[in-house]
Amino acid sequence: MAEELLEVEVDLRRLTGRWIAWWRRDGRSLDPETVEALDHLARHDAPLPDQAPGPGIGWVARALPVALATWQQPRNLVSGTYHTIRLATPDTEVAWAAVALNVTVGQFLEGRQDFLPEVIEALKANDASPGLLGLLRRIPFIGPDEWQPREAHPASACAEQVLWLAYHDPNLERAVLRAVDQPIVGETLGAAVGAVLGARDGEGAVPAGWVAALPDPETLRILAKRLVAARTPL
Repeated sequence: MAEELLEVEVDLRRLTGRWIAWWRRDGRSLDPETVEALDHLARHDAPLPDQAPGPGIGWVARALPVALATWQQPRNLVSGTYHTIRLATPDTEVAWAAVALNVTVGQFLEGRQDFLPEVIEALKANDASPGLLGLLRRIPFIGPDEWQPREAHPASACAEQVLWLAYHDPNLERAVLRAVDQPIVGETLGAAVGAVLGARDGEGAVPAGWVAALPDPETLRILAKRLVAARTPL
């Protein structure tokens, strides 16, 4: 997605083709619902119908490059995130959870630490679900020793946990380790927390050993810098 967003003209059909090629070539850690969604795109050249079950919460984190490319254009950030994720899932809750994370990243890149009011306002203005809004509104009132997960859509619960850590935990490394320790969703949650808090704290907050373990960190660094400097018309 990051590479596509840096093209002279973003082509969402080409993007879905790249997703399909990635799934066929690698596709590690994909949940069965996402495999079904990509298979449907490959066979029908169209997203899953609205009545189909949506892919899992992995898509909450996969839209994060959109935030880097559109952080200076708040409306494009919201619409670009929502419509990109809807290519892969009919589940609007997943799309709005991704919007919540991306608005947060946009606020951090703007240098604003008080991100939550802007996130809530963006979701309210676009008729996101009351369930997701309720989870996010409670974040300031739940201290580090009081947080307990609530019954909720998995994508909304993921967004709540990421933003709770972004709000309450000033230490990126500790927050990511706490996230990856969660059962079932730890990998996605850890990726999302690392990305959001990376926007908040900068690369210097990421442990050097984590960066060194990446196959090609310099390519990722260049992609991120180019995206942040871009004004992608989504």
